[in-house]
Amino acid sequence: MLKVIGFGLAVLCIAGCGKGVVPPDPSVVVTGVVTMDGKPLPKATVRFVPEEGAKQGYGGAGVTDSSGKYELSSLVGEEAAVGTPPGKYTVIITKMVKPDGSVADMMEPPMMSGARESIPLRYSDTASSILGETVSSSGGTFDFALTSE
Repeated sequence: MLKVIGFGLAVLCIAGCGKGVVPPDPSVVVTGVVTMDGKPLPKATVRFVPEEGAKQGYGGAGVTDSSGKYELSSLVGEEAAVGTPPGKYTVIITKMVKPDGSVADMMEPPMMSGARESIPLRYSDTASSILGETVSSSGGTFDFALTSE
């Protein structure tokens, strides 16, 4: 009888632990190039933020290299994975710079370094970004030609 009760409790615990957790869709490769006024934009952070009501987790993010190229990565559980799940996203591109023009360390709070956002709000603010993309199940390349004006 104790074995039956123990088994029943184990089943309830396992069922309860997973309740409400929906695994994300498999990630797909997303890459692209970011330019500002026709020139590559190095060291900018590109984030794909799931649109409201979306079920693709936290989205994905990447940092541009010296030629403006980026590749998204996302979190799957506690592990980083290349790509992001398919879905509809708002795209945010940010680049924090210090008063001397150098790029701020992402681990240092902006208030401590005096850093400010160097990208116009129409691209860098989650609430007002004009950028958006739909990532298909085959992934894709998404280039962003930003302007400072």
